[in-house]
Amino acid sequence: MHDIFNSPALTLSIALAAGMTALALGAVLRVPGILLALGAGVLLGPSGPLKVVRPETLGPWLQIVVGFCVSVILFEGALSLNPRRLKRTGTPVRRLISIGALIAAGGAALVAYYFMHWRIEIAALFGALLIVTGPTVISPLLRRIKAEKTVATVLAAEGVLGDAVGAILATVVFGIALHPVASSFGLAALELGKIALVGGLVGGSIGLLIVGVARWKALAQHHMNRIATLALVLLAFQLANALAHESGVLAAVVAGLVAGFMGGEQEELIEFKEELSMLFIGLLFVILAANVDLVELQGLALPALAVAGCLVFLVRPAAVMLSTIGSGLSVRQRLFISWIGPRGIVAAAVASLFATQLADTGAPEGTQFRAVVFVCIVTTVTLSGLTGKPVGKLLKVLAKSNQGWLIFGANSVARALGKALKDAGEEVLLVDRNREEVAHAEMAGLPVMQANALEVNTLLRGGVETRKGVIAMTANDEINLLFVQAAKRLAPHVQAWLALGGGKGGVTDHMVEAAGARTVCGRKFDVALLAAMLEEGRLEVQSRKREEAEKDDEGKTVIRRAGEMPLLVRKGKSIEPASGSWKGVTEVVMLSPKPKNKPEEQPEPAAT
Repeated sequence: MHDIFNSPALTLSIALAAGMTALALGAVLRVPGILLALGAGVLLGPSGPLKVVRPETLGPWLQIVVGFCVSVILFEGALSLNPRRLKRTGTPVRRLISIGALIAAGGAALVAYYFMHWRIEIAALFGALLIVTGPTVISPLLRRIKAEKTVATVLAAEGVLGDAVGAILATVVFGIALHPVASSFGLAALELGKIALVGGLVGGSIGLLIVGVARWKALAQHHMNRIATLALVLLAFQLANALAHESGVLAAVVAGLVAGFMGGEQEELIEFKEELSMLFIGLLFVILAANVDLVELQGLALPALAVAGCLVFLVRPAAVMLSTIGSGLSVRQRLFISWIGPRGIVAAAVASLFATQLADTGAPEGTQFRAVVFVCIVTTVTLSGLTGKPVGKLLKVLAKSNQGWLIFGANSVARALGKALKDAGEEVLLVDRNREEVAHAEMAGLPVMQANALEVNTLLRGGVETRKGVIAMTANDEINLLFVQAAKRLAPHVQAWLALGGGKGGVTDHMVEAAGARTVCGRKFDVALLAAMLEEGRLEVQSRKREEAEKDDEGKTVIRRAGEMPLLVRKGKSIEPASGSWKGVTEVVMLSPKPKNKPEEQPEPAAT
């Protein structure tokens, strides 16, 4: 009977479905989805009970598929790095991927040499491959752990940039391992220079092309810029690899960095690449786990676990703590970074390639190499995923909750609201898709993100789960309601406020109440009209304390006058959007009609 599972197409399809199912279950169950994907790969692979995912059917295309997926994942990771924040954390990142990488490589090599009894060149190859963390694992972990910004940026940057360093160094060491003669060290230096030159030039050139594509309005209008970018990333990876073996990893990273640093805000592109990355991460972990022969692990379990344990408890902490001395990071931050060291998909993919090539040369370590790397990945991912949040809480490096406001909209009213909150000492972040409004917010010195605020990834990137509240301040009532509904689904505890204009057949008070939200100012107002009046200079932002307020005819304090539009109120030490209730209000921030300049009176001519 014909075995239908001897099909490369079916293997890829099942691996894709299994990978996405594992990641989705991980999100629902709040466990690392990558662990579930690895388990699915073992169960579905040739060594497992089901035997329906068969990587061997792909033949040489396995490495091509892996390369395509890795290029997109690394490009997305580099593109997502925040340029401003990365500049502030540049010192620890540079040290981690240089000094820290060398310490980690040497430590891992010594551990492998001692426990696995490998030749020194094979142990060095192992050390070079496992020097750093990977973005495929770090990114999902950071979303779950919610570490403070500095720590999260350092870990994310180390994962993206370090993966390129690790893959390149491993490739050079691999050449030495296959040709262990004195002259090979000189050749290795030349090879390293060639890889750096080709990867940098190809990645930089393609990155500039991607920036041009992103600014091509005709393509953007038809949503062709995303597809064009994907094609260019794959071209960069394969073209660089064709010119210099294993330089494609560096090319993908450089292209992402160039596009991210020179292309400005590209949130739509990042969202698209994030979706592709999640798809590819699930696929890769399933198919590479299925490619591990469990027979290879027989007799290796204890030494492999010893190697993994030393990496976690000795090598990683030593590399981080020594390389980041005087880097500006606190001891708590350095300890946390030391603990979070999961190895990712690049290590698994390159290990699979090297293991095959080592086995083809008759090297006895070839059958063991992939299995030990697999054990290290599973061990480090498990420990980081399950203990990352408790350790972060213990070290007090998690992002603080109930901090600041996420504002939907960057129009002049939203900017006035954001500036008033910022002046009051509150953290704010504006989100808008309009490039011009975003530019105005940046010129006003306000943190802003050009993105679709209704997207889950945008809300998570904006830190909605750690915010005090969200405010929808656009001229579209329905969109405002959708925003607060999406925010409350992700973070039920946050305050939710929205502006209502009161168009016919629009959002009702009952809908607002059902969403768990409140109306700014407690009444309806026209955001577009107020924005236009602000831009024309007919309105200005003013604040008034209760003791400065006037009395009406009945002797009551009038903190808000006719024609004024309250934005914020202060009650004690807290400040929040105005609700229409003035009980306990000590200060109000409002939009007030700007006094008209009276024409100067001309002096009468002197009498003669």
